[in-house]
Amino acid sequence: MDIIQLKIEKDNSVASYIKIIRKFDASLSVGTIKQRIDHGDFVVGFDLEYYDALEDINEIDRKKLFRQMIADLCHAGAKITIYQDDEEIPMDVLDNWLESLDIISRQVENDIDREAEIE
Repeated sequence: MDIIQLKIEKDNSVASYIKIIRKFDASLSVGTIKQRIDHGDFVVGFDLEYYDALEDINEIDRKKLFRQMIADLCHAGAKITIYQDDEEIPMDVLDNWLESLDIISRQVENDIDREAEIE
């Protein structure tokens, strides 16, 4: 499993961070997000192997939405630490990994299309 989790350093802009996080994951309550930030816990996470057929049909890319949430948090001034399976990683590693997953996904789609043409 490839779980990416974020910790956010507590500051005076927690309310804006909560809004951004809830836009990505509305299942997290305001209180839970605030408590996690206050205690220095993982605030939000995402399984990069996550797949939802309905989102696929509607062409929703949760990986891109997760990365956009990170960008929005950084733009709002959040000091973020990113973890992969509980080990800290830099942002460029995450970006390279997401790009690799996207390339693999496109290659699989191309292979499926090519096989469908042969039949």
